[in-house]
Amino acid sequence: MERKTFTAHANGMDFYCEMMGQGPTIVLVPDGGNDCGPYEKMMDYLSDEFTVLTFDPRGGSRSPDPHPRPVTPELFSDDIAALVQEVPVEKPISAFGVSSGGQAVLALAKFHADITRNGVVHEAALQADTPIRNAGFEYFQTIATLSPKIADPATISAITLVGTLEGIEAIDAAQRARMAKNRVYWAQYYLGTVDMGRYLEEDFAHMAPVDFTIGTWTPSWLTAANQATAARGNRPVAWVNSAHSPHVTMPKEMAEIVREKVKQYLRS
Repeated sequence: MERKTFTAHANGMDFYCEMMGQGPTIVLVPDGGNDCGPYEKMMDYLSDEFTVLTFDPRGGSRSPDPHPRPVTPELFSDDIAALVQEVPVEKPISAFGVSSGGQAVLALAKFHADITRNGVVHEAALQADTPIRNAGFEYFQTIATLSPKIADPATISAITLVGTLEGIEAIDAAQRARMAKNRVYWAQYYLGTVDMGRYLEEDFAHMAPVDFTIGTWTPSWLTAANQATAARGNRPVAWVNSAHSPHVTMPKEMAEIVREKVKQYLRS
């Protein structure tokens, strides 16, 4: 099926987008790499039944931000909402996001429930809900000390977050180069703001429904944060045999999880 690439102007800037398929809309929201390239295989698997839209978030090398400012979950969700109004897709939409993309999906369900059918998040970046304060930030600071003594930062990140050789090799050289460039912007404008969104019982009462997945290989501070958030909303949590990037290491299986969740809410 043909993959369309284009630029869409939304919320004051131009976003690089990719879209394929037809039918109800699923938006795939990238993680802190700020690059939609790693969603290629999930798009392929889902496009047989759905219109699948993905994009490079603001500040990505293909979506340069003309007016940089700290990115909060609400701003991230505003970008998605504006984008799906600009791009001619069927609404309401479903959305899937990983890490900071998971924060965006939660915020979309909270602030834009009118256009959101449901969300699925894998290990949303929920630093405010870690079992010990700042555990997540300290984890990444500790990981950073391994470079350059053991390997370069990109390699260490790939090992700790992706977790498999096949997954690392699935991210091609062009994607790695873009993501390395994006990491500088992300650290300045996303880190410490996009990951601090917190969702309470009263929020879930008015949000579009969100389902959670967590990985068996992921550091416990991150799985615990997602379990705590899901528990406040009485939302389902499913384990997957993966680390932080199942869209890369197990794209077919993750696509099927998303497919079944979207169909569940299409039937309801």
